[in-house]
Amino acid sequence: MKRMQDRVFLDTNILLYAFSTKDLQKQNIAKNILLSDAVISTQVINEVSVNLIKKFDFSEDDIQKFLSSSYSRYQVVDLNYELFSTASSLRKKYMFSYYDSVIVSAALISDCTTLYSEDMHHDLLVENRLKIINPFK
Repeated sequence: MKRMQDRVFLDTNILLYAFSTKDLQKQNIAKNILLSDAVISTQVINEVSVNLIKKFDFSEDDIQKFLSSSYSRYQVVDLNYELFSTASSLRKKYMFSYYDSVIVSAALISDCTTLYSEDMHHDLLVENRLKIINPFK
């Protein structure tokens, strides 16, 4: 069970599974995670938006609703120098891909203790304070 001060960060794939009906088990898990007090970044909003347009045929009105909902529901971390600099250090230390390092950096900078992602190293503890969890395992 999470403590009150534990914060979670959501990777793009978690939000996309909530919209997808291709795998109902993953959709249910993702929807439950979305109910948490979560943090996302502008990178996540960007990646989700482009996928909603390309893969889910969302209209611009649908995208506007998604944007409005995201900004009212979650803390949204903006990308900035500190975040990119931290990401660079993380790539050297953990060999993350470029975009994964930016996600991990955003999670660390926003003091999250859990990063939910299907695409990263499950159970990896980053900087002794952020655990990467694949909730679909």
